[in-house]
Amino acid sequence: AQIKATIWAYEYRSISSKFQKATNEPLSRGMKILLLAAVTFHEVYGLGLNVRNIDPAYTIGEMARKKKEVIERLRKEGIIDMNKSLELPLVPQRIAVISSPTAAGYGDFINHLDANPYGYRFVRVLFPALMQGNEAETSMIRALEQIRKKRSDFDLAVIIRGGGSSIDLSCFDSYTLSSAVAAFPLPVISGIGHEKDDTVVDMVSHTRMKTPTAVAEFIISGGRAFEETVLGLETRIMNRAEAFLKDEKQRLNSLAQQLSLVPYRLKSVHLNRLLLLQKDIRGHLRQIFHARKNRLENLQQAARHLDPEQVLRRGYSITRHKGKVVKDASSLKNGMMLESTLHEGTVASIVQSKKAGKEGTKDHGKKQGPDLLPGLE
Repeated sequence: AQIKATIWAYEYRSISSKFQKATNEPLSRGMKILLLAAVTFHEVYGLGLNVRNIDPAYTIGEMARKKKEVIERLRKEGIIDMNKSLELPLVPQRIAVISSPTAAGYGDFINHLDANPYGYRFVRVLFPALMQGNEAETSMIRALEQIRKKRSDFDLAVIIRGGGSSIDLSCFDSYTLSSAVAAFPLPVISGIGHEKDDTVVDMVSHTRMKTPTAVAEFIISGGRAFEETVLGLETRIMNRAEAFLKDEKQRLNSLAQQLSLVPYRLKSVHLNRLLLLQKDIRGHLRQIFHARKNRLENLQQAARHLDPEQVLRRGYSITRHKGKVVKDASSLKNGMMLESTLHEGTVASIVQSKKAGKEGTKDHGKKQGPDLLPGLE
């Protein structure tokens, strides 16, 4: 059975304001509410209700119940921690951003990222989306699908919201959006910009930060940690080289002192030998120093080459079947559809034949390709 309920405009402003303040959500279509109403009867319009108040406690309980059901469903499906299990790249530089282009939080994120004191450069692409309102959920899911289609172009995705109202966060508790984030193939960093309880999207994302600025700082810290590791290796190499030089110099001085105690004739002979030894030692030390220096330069070069885009630029490609990287020809069957990612674009192909061989060097006289670098699996 149904009955018509009416809230007069002069009462609606007060009722909706109190409800929104208590629940952090505006009154919206489909929301379950508990009403205090007066029953009215009109000869023409029949039986009706005049709403006098709305109990926000009932709605808060209903929202909490729905949120709990979403969390339990994600847990039963085994995807609640799926995004958290993804490995963050060593140096995250290519960032897909889901946000409103007019949001203050988006501007804060970009400004903090670009003004980092270390001079790091980041490539960020905005995928515009509504961050609140009835269309927010659909808009953000559409943005995630756009990023998924170009996932090889990015290291991670961020969802940021800030500068707007603190209300209307229910879309971040929906199953559809939360499951899309949980099963997303790239690590997702959330910075929705609220201080209260985490939303379900916060729970399933790889990393949850409080604000868009904090998200930017988290990304910058990843680059800084990697740089400090490389600099630490450089310091260790230099310290070991200096210690080696010091030990060799002390040994040389000791030999010279011992030779000064022998008769002059023997001293002359041994002095010549000592000079030759000194020359050899210096040459050897130069070789060691240059070798250590070259190794350091190689480490620095390798660090720069960790960027998957650079690997693809050198002519490598990544072949996937149904989104998974192909490493072994024996796992393929004729007729399978493959997708190869190149530096510029992708190539689709069909398996017509294959050559599989353990220890490919012995079977075909060709050297097997190198393992994929971190971030390309």
